[in-house]
Amino acid sequence: MESPNSERVLALAGMVQALAQVRQIAMHGRCDRHRTEPCIRALLGIYEGDMAALYGGRDLLIPGLHLLADHLTHPSEVQLTRYLVSVLHLERKLTSNRARLREVIEGVRRAAEQATYFSALHDNVIRNLGAIYTEKVSSIRPPVIISGERAYLDDPRNAALIRALLLSAIRAASLWRQAGGNRLRLIFFRNRLIAEAHRQQATS
Repeated sequence: MESPNSERVLALAGMVQALAQVRQIAMHGRCDRHRTEPCIRALLGIYEGDMAALYGGRDLLIPGLHLLADHLTHPSEVQLTRYLVSVLHLERKLTSNRARLREVIEGVRRAAEQATYFSALHDNVIRNLGAIYTEKVSSIRPPVIISGERAYLDDPRNAALIRALLLSAIRAASLWRQAGGNRLRLIFFRNRLIAEAHRQQATS
């Protein structure tokens, strides 16, 4: 059993890994499948107290752990910080609306069933996850504003995948909070989070 701090760091790593792929799609019109699929699988999966298992293994979160440690050490990526803050805010607002949260959970459950017949990144699954975000999350204010190239953002597949990844980031934010994470920990315990992210990378 991992320590609460380990679970918190892995949840943060999952969040930044998803948001990094959002940025990649928005700016360049493509994503890294090996970094994207664990995030979508974690969204569709059931958390049973093991964050690494939810993502398919700690190795699949190495990109997120590396980015997390780097960002907390040298927070120069303003865009990533903005996405993180927005997602943490959305998660709190969504959690406070029980009826809407139940609808999101039910929609994700149906998408998870669909993924058993296709795959986590199948167009139908991603389209349905994107629709959940559009219908249940996008109206929460203030929304996440994604910066990028208009041609990429207007592509329906890209738009759906960005929204699915945002849902994954919100799920990770919820898991971070459930493990005891909060804004104060990000501010006052940053060095501990960085050290744990380095430790997780070294043991993978």
